[in-house]
Amino acid sequence: MANEMRTYVTVHSSSEKVAERLQEIFKYDDSGKQYEATALDVINNLEGTNFTYNNETTKENWDREVDFPSNELWDSIIGPKWMYVEYDHGDLPEYCNIILRSAWSVPTSFLERLRDELQKVDENCYITGTYEDETYNPSGAFVYGDTSYDKIEDFHKEYDWDKAMEDDFYEENWHDMLYKFEQDLLNIYLETKDEPN
Repeated sequence: MANEMRTYVTVHSSSEKVAERLQEIFKYDDSGKQYEATALDVINNLEGTNFTYNNETTKENWDREVDFPSNELWDSIIGPKWMYVEYDHGDLPEYCNIILRSAWSVPTSFLERLRDELQKVDENCYITGTYEDETYNPSGAFVYGDTSYDKIEDFHKEYDWDKAMEDDFYEENWHDMLYKFEQDLLNIYLETKDEPN
């Protein structure tokens, strides 16, 4: 099985409409068959399509060419071969909890698309976050700001498994360092926004 990458996303906006848009993007069938949005739910919600997985439909004569996104569409919206979204809604975007789980890599195509979609609602909206492979290598942070600005960078320090076994607070300190790294990238972005044209 592919390594799992976890991406923790924070949406920066004071608009409740942005939070409502997030809820629309991450909507899924909550009838009890699933407990989180899949990449296919996200594509359907963004594109207004009705794609299905072959093993999750009652449709006769399921045809991959018609009933499933093309590789090009998948790559342009999602990126990795699979993605799941843990989403807890809040009235304001910064209180919405978004965790993306994907195969091998950060879903950068989706982060770009998410930023673009949210900026249709609030042009000043931007997203930040951190990511970590299940092995912690790589780990890093990102900022997706104005449509001309995106910065994603691996963390320069390597996770020390031996120290993690000896020190009860190692993992907590690791996440503190990762959060500081995210804040450093964010500060660079905010400085570029303040620079005169």
